[in-house]
Amino acid sequence: MRRYLLCSGVHGQTRSLDWLKQAVDQRRPDGILFVGGILDPGRHCAVRTTPWSISNEDSLFVLKFFRTLGQLGVFSAVIPGPAGEPMEEFLRLGMQAELESPYVHVAHATLVEEQDTAICGIGGSIAERPLIGMDSYSRTQAEYFLRSLQTTQRPRKVLLLSAPPPGLLGGMEGNPLVGDLIDSLHPNLCVVGGSTERRGVAHVGRTTIVNPGWLCDGWAAWFDWDKPAKEQVEFLNLSAFGPEAHVEDLPQSFQPLKG
Repeated sequence: MRRYLLCSGVHGQTRSLDWLKQAVDQRRPDGILFVGGILDPGRHCAVRTTPWSISNEDSLFVLKFFRTLGQLGVFSAVIPGPAGEPMEEFLRLGMQAELESPYVHVAHATLVEEQDTAICGIGGSIAERPLIGMDSYSRTQAEYFLRSLQTTQRPRKVLLLSAPPPGLLGGMEGNPLVGDLIDSLHPNLCVVGGSTERRGVAHVGRTTIVNPGWLCDGWAAWFDWDKPAKEQVEFLNLSAFGPEAHVEDLPQSFQPLKG
């Protein structure tokens, strides 16, 4: 696999799924890498809830998201976001989607190997002291879940994280532990969740780190392994897909992200 559509932040909007379909139809990627944000993290739950503490409407949208991926007929690797979709519900519906479609793969704490590429990620939040009652993991837990990325024999390694590191891609809201994980695992490509305003690409050592922006804002990124390092990433304005579709060139950082 050489060409990927990188995306996040559907945030419960059907038009986000429509833009995803259009992007796949026009660009025809070898794979889709999604780094969380199926539901709007600021939504208010309805009174009637599922056993997994989200509304029936939200549960149906998560199911719709996974089925949309399966119907696209393209390899996809997915992790949950740091907030929005409860982990239990995400994993339950993700497992159902994997059984229904050979194209959908949940990469949360799981190594997914396809051709010459190994993909692993972790959703939820990562903290030195995880918060009780939230989908939060300690540094040790995150390192344990991602350890298989270090031992795989596949030459291309992809890390999926639901939050950005500090600096260019995350600003003051970036998570320093994300930067530490990238530094210790040395993936070839790391896709991180993050706000559309912080979409961009950074290079640390041999790792290309991409925040694609949010699908709900009409943004995604394109990664092509066959191009030179400084030309591998394009940012796509999906809201303009069609005759007016265009690619945005963003400044790239080749400096460490810490600090």
